Amino acid sequence: MNKKQKRSARCLCIQLLYSLELSNSYSNQETIDYFFKTKDEDVDKIVYSKNETDYAKKLLDYTEDHIQKIDALIQKKLVNWDMHRLALIDKIILRMCIAEMLYVEDVPPKVSMAEGIEIAKEFSTNDSSSFINGILDAIYNDNANKLEEIK
Repeated sequence: MNKKQKRSARCLCIQLLYSLELSNSYSNQETIDYFFKTKDEDVDKIVYSKNETDYAKKLLDYTEDHIQKIDALIQKKLVNWDMHRLALIDKIILRMCIAEMLYVEDVPPKVSMAEGIEIAKEFSTNDSSSFINGILDAIYNDNANKLEEIK
């Protein structure tokens, strides 16, 4: 998969995680099925390759499967702040990037971090990319030598 496809898959994963967070009553597969279901065939829609959807689902599963561990890492870096006060999209971007850093072996952690920063520029506020950069960088620096232990 090339860089553009991986970015597309990450953005798709962010949208799926956001949908899951808001629906809170559907399984991952039901959300994925609903997400790709269209009621009107004339509606313009983004067409994803199988590689993109497979990678998005992989990131979704890693994020959901390890959410407590990931949230604990984020919470440690929030000074005088609680997880529930974070913007939902920022929390989701952080979760997905940390999941990719920890559980996708063929992607260097620095790439996951850079992608999270760029995705934040697209999906969130002007200040979010700096905030996300700070949290991801702090988690990476604290755990660079022991990423395997966290897994």
